[in-house]
Amino acid sequence: MSHCAAKKREEGKVEHILPHEVAFDIDGVLADTFRVFVETARNQYHVQVAYEDITEYDFRKVIDIDMEIARDIIQRILDQPIQMGIMPMEGAVEVLNLLAGEGPILLVTARPGRPAIYEWVVEHLKGIDHDLICVEATGTHEEKIPILVRQGIKYFVEDRLDTCYLLASANVTPIVFEQPWNQKPHPFIRVRSWEDIKKMIAWSRSSASQGNG
Repeated sequence: MSHCAAKKREEGKVEHILPHEVAFDIDGVLADTFRVFVETARNQYHVQVAYEDITEYDFRKVIDIDMEIARDIIQRILDQPIQMGIMPMEGAVEVLNLLAGEGPILLVTARPGRPAIYEWVVEHLKGIDHDLICVEATGTHEEKIPILVRQGIKYFVEDRLDTCYLLASANVTPIVFEQPWNQKPHPFIRVRSWEDIKKMIAWSRSSASQGNG
């Protein structure tokens, strides 16, 4: 790959992606989950931690928190995402509403259970026909791969770098949604916002006019 091509990939300037070719992770991409983890740890358990302190996906390596407290917060986030006040990332609802105008939306999470996070998704995507929303909960990061391959997905928006390397090995192009924990050097396309994602998609004329309206 030439220097120019490498630079192009790094900046996320790729050819327009067809709507049916892309799928999305949930936590850290669609859902602002880690922010709620930090706020809960700080406000309810008096753990002095900032969002920017989570410079590793495995936060135990970089923040000083009792593991029992961490497990309790994580379990609450898994079981009660609505009650915990998790919100969508800025711009996510707008872009997914546009995507629903193009066809079904595929969301793939490594969470161990589907019902709670599916309820969260439909709560925040109220304007979308539920039949167009497919949520897959795999239980492990590795099990995301066969689902994406089976569905013919070519691009997957993900925040965990280790998963991005797995995706690339399976010929699924990772798109890294930038977070404090994925700032290490990597060879993948990156986006900083859902507005960046929106610009990468080859919208139909009807969706493009709706998005600009």
